[in-house]
Amino acid sequence: MRVSVITHGCKINQYESELMIEILENAGYVVLYGEDRGAEVYILNSCAVTSEAERKVRQTIRHLRKLNPDAKIILTGCYVQIPRTAEEYKNLGVDLVLGNLEKKRILSFINKVGGYFNSRYWEEDDISFEIVENSVTERSRAFVKVEDGCNNGCTYCVIRSLRGTKIRSKPLEVVVKEIEKLVRKKHREIVITGLNLGKYGADLGLNLAQLLRTIAKIEGDFRIRLSSINPEDLTDELIEVIAQEERICNHLHIPAQSGSTSVLRRMGRNYTADDFISRVLKLREFDPLFSITTDIMVGFPAETDEEFKETLDFVKTVGFSKVHTFRYSQRPNTPAARFENQIPGNVKKERAEILIKHADNVAYEYRKKLVGKTTIVLVEGVQNGIAYGYDEYYLLHESSGGVTGEFSKVKICSVTNEGVVSKVVQKYASNE
Repeated sequence: MRVSVITHGCKINQYESELMIEILENAGYVVLYGEDRGAEVYILNSCAVTSEAERKVRQTIRHLRKLNPDAKIILTGCYVQIPRTAEEYKNLGVDLVLGNLEKKRILSFINKVGGYFNSRYWEEDDISFEIVENSVTERSRAFVKVEDGCNNGCTYCVIRSLRGTKIRSKPLEVVVKEIEKLVRKKHREIVITGLNLGKYGADLGLNLAQLLRTIAKIEGDFRIRLSSINPEDLTDELIEVIAQEERICNHLHIPAQSGSTSVLRRMGRNYTADDFISRVLKLREFDPLFSITTDIMVGFPAETDEEFKETLDFVKTVGFSKVHTFRYSQRPNTPAARFENQIPGNVKKERAEILIKHADNVAYEYRKKLVGKTTIVLVEGVQNGIAYGYDEYYLLHESSGGVTGEFSKVKICSVTNEGVVSKVVQKYASNE
């Protein structure tokens, strides 16, 4: 049977899709990628972080049904964890609905129809058995999920109610074995991911710094990147590990959400704008060019013009290398959905456009600072003689040489609207 797996959303979803793919392939299924017309079964691993994410889920299902009317469509992921009626799923056109726990047992459900999901699945969830031995959708990069669950109290976020407030961490020895297998399969970049990664080990008497020190000692030619970490979890100990371990990329994705402290308070975030900046300054003590990417929300309830300006100033002060801008949307059963002074859609759209343009200019200025610097690029592909890939600062490179799946030492020559242009100094740059 030919099965196509389609993934929306975060790196955790990408990892769990890899898990399903590996389970299916080991059972003899032929796994296709993306919206392949030849699939007999489509599995859509969905996202529900925003109303826009939900709209894309529904749009994809309609497209799949039109693409292949006779195929079976399985919907799983966070979209499913929000309570909905059977009639809604019927009208949506899906044949099988699986929750976040059930998708990890895909073989037990793939031939069924109907709905199977537990709204409080995390109470019995055990991620220590989630092991991916070979990333098949990424040739050179592999995601390793080490934590799930979030016990923060952000007023706008629905995900903690969909994936649970119970912190679940993968045992250190399991993480080590998983990474060792991936490195042996020549995955050169290991991306450590979790729903609230900074809380890794809280249930095991460990912390993220200890995990990183351990996996940095694994033999092989690879580097380590962290997917995302909240500002309050960026401890001095963790910063010290990042500074000391050469395998760890000098790049972090730290979701700021806003540059206004008053907005952050209403969001229920556990830091101020100054706290965020102080953490960045700590990172840039050992590397002045340390790369920071972030998420920023515009149009949070009661956000004033002055508070929005504070965010614009904050973006410039930090000097982000990339900003993912998105508009606030009301999510079910969240406190912020009931806040007064909801911002009109046209205002949110205008602020998003202003921030995107501003952030792009800031990121361009950041990239200019790296011209002349030598970095290490992991080549992800070659098209028309042009190699492309990302360096340790998470900058997209275009260069005239390189081999897919290998490191290249390059010198940055110029800046583009999306990344940089570089020339190869050494084709095979080993981290061993």
